[in-house]
Amino acid sequence: MIHSDIIRIAVNCGWQVSITACGDDSFYFDFQRRTGNGLPFCFTAVMTDGRISSIVDEIISFVDALDPGRYACEWIENKGDVSPSRYLRAVDDMDEMRTHAWLLAVELSTAAENEIFLLDLPWYRLN
Repeated sequence: MIHSDIIRIAVNCGWQVSITACGDDSFYFDFQRRTGNGLPFCFTAVMTDGRISSIVDEIISFVDALDPGRYACEWIENKGDVSPSRYLRAVDDMDEMRTHAWLLAVELSTAAENEIFLLDLPWYRLN
């Protein structure tokens, strides 16, 4: 799967993506979107060894670790507004982002399983 295919799938799922290359043949994919209440949200997944499964594993790990209630508390404490209604909106936002991240992992996994795309290796890696 080439990077543009990953970006296309993410965009179709409502995410914006930026990619940063690392010197150890890994790539950082930063996924961003706005919550239902209009707040910015982002997370990063690393692709190692050109394997799409590494991104999927990282997204699933992120989804499993995301506790909407805990993160909502941290989020609103940083904002200074700890009203019950603000807390409930923050929990809804976090739960929504967890769902969107899960759906992104499913879409990427499905595309990788179906081998619809080929990994775009540079010419010097083909030798």
